[in-house]
Amino acid sequence: MYNYIADSKYFKRNAAIALGNSGDRDMLPHLEKALHDEDELVRMHVAWAIGRLGGNEAKRILLSHLEREKSDQVKEEITSALGG
Repeated sequence: MYNYIADSKYFKRNAAIALGNSGDRDMLPHLEKALHDEDELVRMHVAWAIGRLGGNEAKRILLSHLEREKSDQVKEEITSALGG
């Protein structure tokens, strides 16, 4: 049996999804930090979560990170989270 928690990227991905679904914009600073995770899968889901929470601060975070992101897949997720 595979234990997904043994692979932290899946745990982090699931945490990002939960935070995005929480509706709690107080989580934005934590998600902003997670946008610097080394794993592309994590960053993609964090971008989704930030977009899901929405608001001006979320938009600022996503736009700021879009300029620095190297992964095309994460850039696509950020663009989608921004509504584009």
